[in-house]
Amino acid sequence: FLPGTSIAKDQFVSILIYHKFNNPDSPSTSIDTETFEAQLKFLKENNYHVLSMPEFIDCLEKGSFPPRSVLITIDDGYKSVYEYAYPLLKKYGFPFTVFLYMEGIGRYPDYMSISQVKELLSSGVTMGNHSYSHKRMARSFLWKSPEDYKRFILQDLEKSTSRFKKLFGFTPKIYAYPYGEYNPELRELLVKEGYKVAFTQDPGNVSPATDPYLIPRNAIVGSWAALKHFKKTLKEPPLTVFKYFPDYGVLKENPPREIAFFVPDINKYKNYWIYVSEIGWLKPEIDTREKRVFVRKLPVLERTINRIGIKAIERDTGRLARFFYMVINPF
Repeated sequence: FLPGTSIAKDQFVSILIYHKFNNPDSPSTSIDTETFEAQLKFLKENNYHVLSMPEFIDCLEKGSFPPRSVLITIDDGYKSVYEYAYPLLKKYGFPFTVFLYMEGIGRYPDYMSISQVKELLSSGVTMGNHSYSHKRMARSFLWKSPEDYKRFILQDLEKSTSRFKKLFGFTPKIYAYPYGEYNPELRELLVKEGYKVAFTQDPGNVSPATDPYLIPRNAIVGSWAALKHFKKTLKEPPLTVFKYFPDYGVLKENPPREIAFFVPDINKYKNYWIYVSEIGWLKPEIDTREKRVFVRKLPVLERTINRIGIKAIERDTGRLARFFYMVINPF
């Protein structure tokens, strides 16, 4: 994470996340192939640069992305990926990445078989780790002790990577958090285990200043899958934040005494708003000297998961810029 990094104009990537295809019984995680193909057609006709995962990691490490960059990711490894998404992505010549739920692959009927995963791998598709158990890994307070929690995470990582190695001959170094839930302890264990990048499900686009272990992705489902919203998502620059309060992960107090974002280019934007899932958008106070945008006098938070965010309008372009993260409520 690079505090206060100055970002070249339009140096950002839109990362798309999908789950199921042509599964109307799961409207919150599924997209129909007609809508999906319309998105791929739009990317192709408008000369978007669809990166492979290795290209994305290389660009992130170098701190420079090609203009109009997109990364396509799919979580879980449902068989509908093989049946519906793979043929369309192959048709348009787009690389993509699938994060596999390793307990389900080759065992449960809704998930891809071993041979299907191997076929995708042989055609150049990148595979990443989406855990072994697909439990809510970041709710550390559900374990008896920090030691028990750490032991569980390490065992889950070991089970998923050893099954990867046994079935596919390699261990992945890219991770997608189950349910998009994360905390500092889980992030740190992924770093120690040698993972290069880890992906959330927070909305927003990615700049060279993005923490490589808290990479946001835009869920393309429901009303967000409509082409109008899809086009808008691709054009929104990330709002660069170098610090925020409260920290991501498990809350230490409820209500938080404040929600604050430190924005290095605070005068680059106007019309700031702060967001909390269960409250909505709030008009903040702004301290330009401290480069701080904040709200106070918050109510007690009731939900287990809240996304906290900030948005503002770029003065020179009129575009909306956003940044989101997640807190988990143990109280």
